[in-house]
Amino acid sequence: MELIDGRQISNEIRQRIKEQAQAGGINPHLAIVLVGDDKETLIYVGLKDKAVSFIGGTTRHIALPADTTREALLTQIQQLNQDPEVDGILLQLPLPESLQPYTDQFLAAIDINKDVDGFNPVNRGRLIYGKPRFISCAALGCLEVIHQYRGSASGKKAVLVGDSFDVILPLSLLLTREGSQVTIIPEMPAGGPLPDADIYVIEKGRPEVVQAHQVADGALVLDAGFYWHYDHSCGNVKKEALNSLDGHLLPVPGGLGPILIAKLMENLYAAAQERHNK
Repeated sequence: MELIDGRQISNEIRQRIKEQAQAGGINPHLAIVLVGDDKETLIYVGLKDKAVSFIGGTTRHIALPADTTREALLTQIQQLNQDPEVDGILLQLPLPESLQPYTDQFLAAIDINKDVDGFNPVNRGRLIYGKPRFISCAALGCLEVIHQYRGSASGKKAVLVGDSFDVILPLSLLLTREGSQVTIIPEMPAGGPLPDADIYVIEKGRPEVVQAHQVADGALVLDAGFYWHYDHSCGNVKKEALNSLDGHLLPVPGGLGPILIAKLMENLYAAAQERHNK
């Protein structure tokens, strides 16, 4: 399979947004709420900082201790909702264990017009009717790759492996609306083949578990998993395992991750543009 360079796609998207922001005199401002000091999370935050800076925007970090209470975090979110300088609010997930039971409550507290992650349950629900304010960046990233490498999804068979609210469920709605025949499989089958399809998006499974006999020859395969495995990052697909097949593979690393951040910049720019035009 031919590997897709997610970094190149990301760079193209970010460059376009940068030019649009400069032409319109728009400087997006993103507030990132970070609870705790998990080192891996800090790496992701740093990548988002760089992306915002690249398009000519600024970020504000609200760093809260791991023992922050539910009430304190809700208060912080409400303050950002009311801040006219903030275009987008991003609550960095996952939260510390004590706050995880309230995750949906925190996401629901974010103003839907500043919900640039597309995680507010209202935005997720409005996607069913085709009228969300923002859509999950991961789902938008997958759709971007599908459009670039398969054109319209109309009439194509898509198999989505997983059940996540940020990738599989919104993507299934987007593809269905385009006329794709969508099959959702909650878990990667152990060794057995997946149904024949033009498009596979594999978000659940195990590190490097997908083999050539499990996907159709000539398909577009998007690896949406992420693991640290034997001291290296990887997804559900071992790239070498699909070498015998025709088609395209969006691999891990260097695949969906960079595109996801670029789509976050798209959402942030749209939010800033709306504020600028008021």
